[in-house]
Amino acid sequence: MLRVLAKLHICKLTRESHGYHHCCCSLLCCFRTVSSLTDPVERIPFEKLETIDYHSIKFHQLRQILQECTSAGDLLSGMSVHTHLVKLNINGSIMIWNKLLSLYLKFGHIHYAHQLFDTMPQRDVVTFNTMISASVRDDYDAFELLHLFSKMKKEDVKPNHITFSGLIGACNGLIALRLREVFHAHTVHCGLSSNAFVGSSLVDGYAKQMRLEDANRAFGEIIELDLVSWNILIDGCVRNNSKEHAVRMFLQMLKGNVRFDGFTLTSIIKTCSKPGDLKHGMQLHGCAIKLGLAHETPIHNSLITMYSKCEKGMESPIKIFGSIPEPNIISWTAMISGFVQNEQSEEAHGFYKEMLRSGVRENDFSLSSILPVYGNLANLDQGKQIHARVIKSWFGLDLSVNNALIDMYSKCGSLEDAHLVCMKMEKHDVVSCTTMIMSYGQHGKGKEALEILSEMESEGLVPDGVTFLGCLYACSHGGLVEEGVRVFKTMTEVHKLNPKQEHFACVVDMLGRAGRLNEAESFIDEMGIESDVLVWEALLGACRLHGEMELGEKSAQKIMELRPEGHGPYILLANIYAERGSWEDKEVLREKLVSHGLKKQLGCSWVPLERMPC
Repeated sequence: MLRVLAKLHICKLTRESHGYHHCCCSLLCCFRTVSSLTDPVERIPFEKLETIDYHSIKFHQLRQILQECTSAGDLLSGMSVHTHLVKLNINGSIMIWNKLLSLYLKFGHIHYAHQLFDTMPQRDVVTFNTMISASVRDDYDAFELLHLFSKMKKEDVKPNHITFSGLIGACNGLIALRLREVFHAHTVHCGLSSNAFVGSSLVDGYAKQMRLEDANRAFGEIIELDLVSWNILIDGCVRNNSKEHAVRMFLQMLKGNVRFDGFTLTSIIKTCSKPGDLKHGMQLHGCAIKLGLAHETPIHNSLITMYSKCEKGMESPIKIFGSIPEPNIISWTAMISGFVQNEQSEEAHGFYKEMLRSGVRENDFSLSSILPVYGNLANLDQGKQIHARVIKSWFGLDLSVNNALIDMYSKCGSLEDAHLVCMKMEKHDVVSCTTMIMSYGQHGKGKEALEILSEMESEGLVPDGVTFLGCLYACSHGGLVEEGVRVFKTMTEVHKLNPKQEHFACVVDMLGRAGRLNEAESFIDEMGIESDVLVWEALLGACRLHGEMELGEKSAQKIMELRPEGHGPYILLANIYAERGSWEDKEVLREKLVSHGLKKQLGCSWVPLERMPC
């Protein structure tokens, strides 16, 4: 009879849902009296047709069948309904058009959705919220979101808490960071800043910007705090390395009789990241068992990471991993990272092979975790195999994976490959540049390292303390003393960064390698770092290099006072005595080493015996 309605009738016969069947039949009955539907229907559902009478159509039935089309995944029937709506020139019931908009967006037809949005007879807050949510999911830029919000204000549609939570949550790009403050001001103007939904989005957004103080203020504005709000704040504190504040918030939440869940425990367990936190971590582990949350995989994963960092060895993480019914890629990655952190590279490699045998495929995090293994083992062939897997898996565009590749090639002695990876990267960050600077430094190419620093600053990237440490290291090994001094001054005077003991030690090492031992000693006195063992170790190494006995003895004595359990100063000073022919002094020093119960650690070298296939 009717072509389009016949299609709907055929589609309904394939559905098992009684509700879907009933809606289709009702729709057929409603349309039987409309003779104009016998005309051919154009395939493009946006053509405007003549106005006809539609009073006999029940809007709620149209809404219901569109909902059923969306739930059942029946795009064709939904588009057919859209055709009828256009053909009948229906301007009423905005809920129908919103259902249709949701249908197109669910199936990823963004172009159709935008066309429908632009031609809708009227739009309400649900319409705009639907489009904003879709734009956020599809990573539209901030200007698109701002355009939607401006259009919303222009049409005098009042935004609600869902509108602002979507807009605020989408402000993650560099350009959009200021927009978060703009939207925050609008929430205050609309009286929605105290809403838990909006407030939680603000807390999460500011925490991601590393603005914990602003996140705390936004949290304080929320009138009715719920578990989600607490979880977001605690997780934000952890991300901002404010572990003490995270624990305080957790305790405050407990005092407020808010029952925590697995997400809360997963976040708070992350505050345990060093050996001194082991007791606290074990208490949280006990809480998880007591409340029946220990079976959750995310908690298992957090416990694996916690024990890997807080406990020597991997005995506990292995037991926890073995108790996971279905370990996911995060579980495997946590174990691989744990082995790397505990300097068990061979075990990490074996675990990686087991992961592949079990059918679990890598993601960007797992690849970034396994690549350092082959750098530590200096296994270039195996590292290249992983690089091949990176290319095949399309993770070659990931920033963290490329940074790990640069580091791996550098440690394996292949500076050309490291440079090639860096050059092919579409985007660089501070870690990329710092890794490349360290690579050049390890190979004695100080000038190239300083060129990377210059390019980095010209691209608008701000170097951090690790970047300058790499530059100082490169200048030290490249013999660029004056340039290294300028780098140190730039770090302290221009970028206002406080140097750490590693920076001071690099400067002393740089001066010492150049034979300027007196300047190195004067630098230690001027900086007031006489109690820093690293600078004296650097100076002692320079004295060993240049055969300076008197200053070497002074440096060794300082090290023995600051670190009496170390054997290094005895060995280096003994070598200085040997080179000067002071065999008696060397023998006395050796006896002193033995009498203190110290023993020189044996050195070792890596020799590949066989290939290590994946």
